[in-house]
Amino acid sequence: MAKIYEKSSGGVVYRKHNNKVEVLLLTWRNSKNEEEYVIPKWHIEDGEIAKDAAMREIEEETWLSRKDLEVIKFITKINYTFTAWHKEWNPLIDKDVYLFLVKYTGDYAPDVQKEERFTGYKWASLDEIKKTNIKFDLPKMVFNNLTYFI
Repeated sequence: MAKIYEKSSGGVVYRKHNNKVEVLLLTWRNSKNEEEYVIPKWHIEDGEIAKDAAMREIEEETWLSRKDLEVIKFITKINYTFTAWHKEWNPLIDKDVYLFLVKYTGDYAPDVQKEERFTGYKWASLDEIKKTNIKFDLPKMVFNNLTYFI
C-alpha cells in the first residue's frame, strides 16, 4: 500500500458576540456523504509556512476577510494516519495538522465554499462546543486555551 505524507494548517476561529465567545464551525459533507462539523483547514502549499496557510485557508473556505482575522497563538500540531478510500490505490495518508487560535473582528457572515463540499456554518457557544462531536477534540483545545480568547 502506498503511503503519502501531507501537511495541513487551519484555525479555531472565534469571535466575541454579545460579550460571549463563539467558535466558527463549518458543516462539511464527508466521503460517506454524511455531514459533520469541521474547522477551516487544508493543505500547506510548497514554500508556505503553517501560519500563513492557516490564514489563507480560513479566508478561502469562509470568505472572511484576512484584515478581520488575527492569529492569537499556535495551539498544537496533530498527527494522524488514515486510508484514503476516495483516492486511486487507496493510499495510507500520514498527516500533520497545525492549528492556530484566530480571532475574527469583522461583521460579515461566512460564505462557505460549496465546491469543497461545505454546506453551511454556525457560530457555536462554549456550551454548544462542549456537546459537539468534532474531530481533533475541539472542546479540549478550546477549554485549554480559554485565557487566550481575548
